[in-house]
Amino acid sequence: MSAEETPSVEARPKIEGRLVITDHAIEDIVGWTVLECYGVVGMAAPNLRRGVASLLNFDRLHQGIKVEQAGDQLKIKLYIIVEYGLNVAEVAGNVRSQIAYNVEKMTGKPVGALQIYVQGVRVGE
Repeated sequence: MSAEETPSVEARPKIEGRLVITDHAIEDIVGWTVLECYGVVGMAAPNLRRGVASLLNFDRLHQGIKVEQAGDQLKIKLYIIVEYGLNVAEVAGNVRSQIAYNVEKMTGKPVGALQIYVQGVRVGE
């Protein structure tokens, strides 16, 4: 096939549609990111009525994560447990930058607000 026979991008018909990224999918991205963050040893339920904070694992990936989509921006609330002996502000700052980077990179939506609630401190295991 010569260059003249190859259909160009402009010649292709336009396909209508839209991309919808669910809150659950964004919670997955946040959860996997938090699993990789140094100094975070657990997640906590936002209201703590469900019990004490749990250690991070794959089964409870969404615990302690609340996502709200407002237009093109995301609002994320995160409830974490930090390892005892570490600087809480540094851990939270690292978590904030990692989540903002990964979510924006994977979804294309900017994180407009990211609130991190440190619900406790625990000795790492």
